[in-house]
Amino acid sequence: MDAQQLPDECVLRVLDYLWKEPRLHEFFERRSQHAHVYDQQRVHKVLWARSVAPMHVCRAWRQPSVRRYFRTLVVDLQCQNALLPDAAVLARHVLVLANSVQYDPLALSMQFLDAHTLGLCVFDSRDACPDVSHALASTLHSALPHLNSIWFQCMGSIGRFAQSVLEDLSARSSARVTAMHFESTESRSCVANVIRSHAHSLQFLSLGKVSGGVLSTLVVHKGKQLVYARLKRLLFAIPSNTHIYADVPEYTTSSFPQLEELYYDDAHSAGLPREEWFAPLFDVFLSHPTRLKYLTFPIVYNTQRCVSRDNCPQLVGLRHIKCCWATGAWSSQQRESDSTRVLSAIASIPSLECYVHPSYIARLSHVPSNIMCTGLWRLDLYGWPLTVNNMCWVLRVFKRLQTLRVTLVQSEDVDDAWQPTSSVLKRLTVGSADAGLENQELGRLACMLELMPLLSRVSLYDQAYAFVSKAAATWTRDTRDLQITNNVSGLRSGQSFRSPLAQLTTAASANSPPSTSWYLIHPLLIDG
Repeated sequence: MDAQQLPDECVLRVLDYLWKEPRLHEFFERRSQHAHVYDQQRVHKVLWARSVAPMHVCRAWRQPSVRRYFRTLVVDLQCQNALLPDAAVLARHVLVLANSVQYDPLALSMQFLDAHTLGLCVFDSRDACPDVSHALASTLHSALPHLNSIWFQCMGSIGRFAQSVLEDLSARSSARVTAMHFESTESRSCVANVIRSHAHSLQFLSLGKVSGGVLSTLVVHKGKQLVYARLKRLLFAIPSNTHIYADVPEYTTSSFPQLEELYYDDAHSAGLPREEWFAPLFDVFLSHPTRLKYLTFPIVYNTQRCVSRDNCPQLVGLRHIKCCWATGAWSSQQRESDSTRVLSAIASIPSLECYVHPSYIARLSHVPSNIMCTGLWRLDLYGWPLTVNNMCWVLRVFKRLQTLRVTLVQSEDVDDAWQPTSSVLKRLTVGSADAGLENQELGRLACMLELMPLLSRVSLYDQAYAFVSKAAATWTRDTRDLQITNNVSGLRSGQSFRSPLAQLTTAASANSPPSTSWYLIHPLLIDG
């Protein structure tokens, strides 16, 4: 059996391994847990400079390789691109570089009948010609007649050219656009207008950095509530010191009735969060019962606002970020600590499989009794001051837990009952919030680790690492597959990536060479 007889999925898996371009695939799939790293500039750069080395394959693999290569194209509208006829047939995603000053109408002269995604990167300037924007929108609409996804990015501020192109193209494709992505929508009413015009059809929406004012107008406009009846995935980021939804009234129904994934990207936020920023945000998205399955969202302590079975009965994954404390009479009347209330709320969701809350919180006043999320396999409470006995309780009630991150503190009760338990845990990270554990507690920790036959990776803080490493030599369990490491260096975050095109200017792009990739690929298509 040669490559042409293999199922498409098998061929693409092999070629994806050869091309080593996972970023392109992830960009269009939008893995929301890392949404802030998928900027369009970087993808354009990858496409522009991608190697054709994997095209040097035998004749049996030649056709599938060509199909894989032309699945995603980059077109520079400042020059004529040597696009082969095969490109028009095979392309599924077309990324276009457009300049408001220089535009060659012949640069995109063919139709991509099977392409459904347009990535438009616009270099705007004050010298833009109004007629060019309408001509460009018309050209793009003709070249991609079946367009349903628009990924828009403007280098610099959105000027009249970029605004006109976006609005014109959006109007021409208004009946079928189901996905839109923007790098930033801060203080840009033109983008909000475009989004509202597609409220009836959108299934995926990524707003990038958005101001509170713009976000408010997407829910309420001219005194009327907007409903995104088909929207399933919503991603956005709020910059620091932004007041959100200050004037949004309370409605009896949700503006996002079909939403399955809500991702709040906190990469652009800094400083201490405040209640007035996040409490109204919660009220808009989570005050009504939802169909959410995946949620990344801030949490406001000391209030009745919490994610639970009441508003998220189908939730599978939950990540709490940007925690802040509220003040008021309700909080002072509660006997339970914040940690106990939060854990009780998330434990009430039967479908929950993953919970992440890596932030400091008060100690547990007591352990919850009604645990319904028995399928939980990942739990991250790094920052919660838990005792070793608390950790034993976690392992005992969440019997399917495979990954656990905790911060251990010395128990305040020296006579705290010790109840060791076995577990199917595979990966464990333990940190310390203060001076660390005393030897008695460290002994309990080591004893607990010995009772975990499937445990393969353990990362411990300095003192615990030294103690457990020594104790492991006396264990009766097989430790050949067990890796114990010190987490001092393992928990450091990596450096942020700087986009190669971050400093690219209009002048620099005008001097760029034509799409040499097409000239390199041509001999490979016609040789023996």
